[in-house]
Amino acid sequence: MFRWLRLAGTALFALAVYGSSAQAAGSATIGFRPGGDVYTYIAQALDMLRGGKSYRVIGDQFSAAALQVIYLENQMPGRICASPKAKLHFHLGFDKETGRPMKKPDVVWVTLIGPKNLKRLGKLPEYGTGFKTVKASDYLGLCK
Repeated sequence: MFRWLRLAGTALFALAVYGSSAQAAGSATIGFRPGGDVYTYIAQALDMLRGGKSYRVIGDQFSAAALQVIYLENQMPGRICASPKAKLHFHLGFDKETGRPMKKPDVVWVTLIGPKNLKRLGKLPEYGTGFKTVKASDYLGLCK
């Protein structure tokens, strides 16, 4: 568990350091993404922050993908927005060491999403029991 938290903390620190100096370099769209391993999405977010592009979310984002776009909005306000139809689908994760579903957000969740957004989301379903779905534009802003 501590190895996992240390790795996440290091990656998030790197996101904050490297992402803050990026210059705008065009734009890209983000279509439907089914989620997956949160560390894959953290690594991708590093590249996105360094690249300096603006992003338009046009497809539904599930699980780790939803976490990522909320984190990106927190780190680069105004460089990511959502179409009116895009949705974010959240659920709590599971502990990689024990394989058990989380009962509440852990430090990685709080760091990625932020306490304010967690409060807005409210209670989240456990892993494997469904999703809490919200309009992406409510969290990322509506694309113009």
